[in-house]
Amino acid sequence: MKTFNKYFVLILPIILASVILISCERSETNDDQVAPPAATGFFWRENDMNAALKTAGSSELRTQFKSIFAFTGATTSSGTVFEINLSGTAVGTYDIGTAGNALYFNGFGSTSGGKIIITKNDGSKASGTFEASGTGGTASKVYGTFTDIPVK
Repeated sequence: MKTFNKYFVLILPIILASVILISCERSETNDDQVAPPAATGFFWRENDMNAALKTAGSSELRTQFKSIFAFTGATTSSGTVFEINLSGTAVGTYDIGTAGNALYFNGFGSTSGGKIIITKNDGSKASGTFEASGTGGTASKVYGTFTDIPVK
């Protein structure tokens, strides 16, 4: 009986610790965590919404010209250029082909349609999305976002 008591005293704490650890509820999420901010800049995908994400080295919305400009690459002839001309710069949807709205992307020979949606323009930063179709170039479709690009 002494041997049983000796082992019981040694095993009892292990059993109690195991029961306590197993019975505790594990939380996989931390509600106090804040989601990481969305990346800022001008991004697009060519031909497929799941294609490789491309990033412009510089971008801005110019209110004087009602245009969004984005550029990446060493030169305009070797890089990628976007020029999006709009009838306004306020939050809203702008259809390409409607008076005052046009999209130039040097991956298209010519743009055949699409839309630009400005979701934010607070006077210093602008955000939104765009989608356009084109013909005669290296791409037939372009999908993109711009997040907190400078407004000048």
